[in-house]
Amino acid sequence: MVAAAAPRHAWCLAGPWYRWPRPGDPQDGRGSRPAIQKFAGDDFIAAFLAKPQHSLKYDPVIDVVNNYDLVSARSGMAGKLATFLKLDASGKPTTGPDVFRARLAPSDLRKLYQPTHDRHYLVTCELHCEAPGFPAVDRRQVCQAGFVVRRRRSVLPSGMDPQTVTEQAATSRRLEADLLELLNLEATAHDPQLDATLRANAAAKQASLARDAGAADWPTLLATRQAELSAERTRLHHWYDSHGIRVEVDGWFPHTESGKPSRTWGEWRHLADAAAQTADVTSGERTYPLFVLVPDPREQDHDAAGRTLYYGTVPTQDLAHDASGAARFDDQATYEVRCFVRAHHACPGRAGKTPDCTGPLTWSHSSEPYRVAAPFDVLGAANRPITIKMPDLRELAAQAASRPRGRLSPIRFVQPQQMKPKSGGMTASGGEMGGEAICSFSIPLITLIALFVLNLFLPIVVFLFQLWFLLVFRFCIPPSISASAGVDAALAVTPPGVDLDVDFAVKVGGVDQTADQLNALLGASLADTIRDGTGNGDPVDLGAFSNNALGPIDQAFGDAAALQPAADGTITPPPVGTPLVYETPVTPARRTAEARA
Repeated sequence: MVAAAAPRHAWCLAGPWYRWPRPGDPQDGRGSRPAIQKFAGDDFIAAFLAKPQHSLKYDPVIDVVNNYDLVSARSGMAGKLATFLKLDASGKPTTGPDVFRARLAPSDLRKLYQPTHDRHYLVTCELHCEAPGFPAVDRRQVCQAGFVVRRRRSVLPSGMDPQTVTEQAATSRRLEADLLELLNLEATAHDPQLDATLRANAAAKQASLARDAGAADWPTLLATRQAELSAERTRLHHWYDSHGIRVEVDGWFPHTESGKPSRTWGEWRHLADAAAQTADVTSGERTYPLFVLVPDPREQDHDAAGRTLYYGTVPTQDLAHDASGAARFDDQATYEVRCFVRAHHACPGRAGKTPDCTGPLTWSHSSEPYRVAAPFDVLGAANRPITIKMPDLRELAAQAASRPRGRLSPIRFVQPQQMKPKSGGMTASGGEMGGEAICSFSIPLITLIALFVLNLFLPIVVFLFQLWFLLVFRFCIPPSISASAGVDAALAVTPPGVDLDVDFAVKVGGVDQTADQLNALLGASLADTIRDGTGNGDPVDLGAFSNNALGPIDQAFGDAAALQPAADGTITPPPVGTPLVYETPVTPARRTAEARA
């Protein structure tokens, strides 16, 4: 077999046409970079092959790395603190008088979730010929297609203090946190599932903010804040460049074991310059395959019709690690994807080899930078809910009478030494070390004890460190907390962004409440809620916290307490995870030439 001839024109590995600014316009295709598309569900490959552009839309808050902005935690009410978690100016916990609280600040750095979060990602690109009309390259001219995942590192010039860089980003963090509050208010005002009074109050707050800022209307204010943040991010990048802060790129090189690349051992190596970053991948860098999408020729309107479109699964987890045990992928490093294709050489290919020739490589631009989410990321883990049914004690009692003994205890512990505690009443009084033993347990027994231990230590941790807000992450049906009809009902219709230490937008019994009055009501309401939620009858003193700390927590508890059973006695739990929102389908502005290069 004779390989296809080398291309007459240069090749361009661009992003998919439906992600170009003007879809399908060659002017926008040149210089575009591969797209990382997001999917949900285990059948995402089949869905992509059927409709390549039908992927999930990235959320500007959830699908980015979130930082935090520190603002003063001092309240105007007799010096009360405005946060549960007391922080100093550097973000470290403190007990001093000058304290700060953290606000979420969504950055512009993409975050990719894990497969355990029911999120999957494909990198997609198209191969074109740099000829008039930007035609597609015949896939038969391609010998090899793949991509690499590389790590990006910011390197400071000699003598620059990292604190200086942090200080430069402070304005950006503040604008990001301010914009998030506006976006939350926007979502509240237009969410049809929320209470009508809450939506009306949110709309009123929007009008008030726009008026106070001198904007013509709310959309104008929102656009202005977004433009300010964009300008600040641009200024920050220019500052990085002008002060010599550069980005260096590393490639992952597996170690060799028995003449083959190891799947577990490797190291990041610095790719010093552009030549190293576009060197031949046969030098040993870890690569991943790209697959060509061949549509059904009968589907004339298929997104890949008349195009040479490639795709590959982006890895977000890996068993590989370096010699020190550091994982190849973690949630602190920044990564990028770069795709490549190899053209067939004019000489006959090497039989049974991959690649089968040494033809020239064509590299794409790097994808947008991203980080991967931690395995137990709160937002990610919520996308794949897990239900654990606790055993029925009545059923267990009946099953315990069955014989022979041990048949229902499949979990076996082999103990070289037995650690046997001694208890007196409800406390441990000592222990002893016994000899070798094998003990078997039943899964229901382990589950019951584990949940009991969790419930036992939950109030201890919450009370010991005053982390009352952690109770928001525990939700029971029917609710284990009670609601104060006055303050909780008022706060339930209070939109986000209201300064509860200054504004007088909260009414209890139809009467406006001052900040001091509201603080007393919140303290009493939350104290009861915390005791109900933990089962701890100890006094709860919330006098050190301001309304801006107590209010949002009380609102979250109020949402749980507001759930009422249906006529049949059942209570429908609230939805978990992130709603699936898909990209809007697009059609080509200009179709590429049907002629092949």
